[in-house]
Amino acid sequence: MRLLALLLTAASVSAWGQSLNLPRFDQKPLHFGFFLGISQLDFAVQHNPNWPEGIYHVVPQSAPGYLVGIISDLQLGSALNLRFNPTYLAGERTLLIDGIDRSTGLRDWYTRRVESSLVRLTAELKWKSERIGNHRWFVLGALHQSIDLGSKAKVVDDRLFKLQPIDYGFDLALGTDLYFEFFKLSPQLRWSFGLSNLGVNDGTKLSESLPVVRHRSQDYVFTFE
Repeated sequence: MRLLALLLTAASVSAWGQSLNLPRFDQKPLHFGFFLGISQLDFAVQHNPNWPEGIYHVVPQSAPGYLVGIISDLQLGSALNLRFNPTYLAGERTLLIDGIDRSTGLRDWYTRRVESSLVRLTAELKWKSERIGNHRWFVLGALHQSIDLGSKAKVVDDRLFKLQPIDYGFDLALGTDLYFEFFKLSPQLRWSFGLSNLGVNDGTKLSESLPVVRHRSQDYVFTFE
């Protein structure tokens, strides 16, 4: 909600300008840009109804990461664009575990950190409203494939919670285009939903506790075009 308020404020400030910035920008059939953002990484999990011995509960906790990427934008019509966005996303998530801590032999809460280093290939459609002064609103729908360069799926180590390296999913986003004198800035709020089960059944009690693990994230993105 805070970002949405920021978008509304930025759009209002942009609309105050008397002159029309970049009047022919949207007539270009093809243009390029880049984006930066903060990602709040998380998991959507399915718990095993029968907890393995020594584990009583597991709670995934989100953590911030960052993302950068390149934009290739092809105009399909006055209100529709096709975009291809190679992206690099890095961050970590944490599993909070209620169980027997192997270091002490006592029941306690302890954590497992899960780091990810993702290369994501995204194809998206951008639907735009009519331009009002120096801003316009848009929504995005996208499909993506992710490759986790930091995956430890084949590493033999019972202390790790491992993830599969390949994921598929879709994204939804809401944002606004703000036209300045020399560039267009587009803040957006994006939600990402992984569809693949990333869990690795390596025989550990933690992997048995979470038979289904899927990627989730909420991203705050600023594109420059």
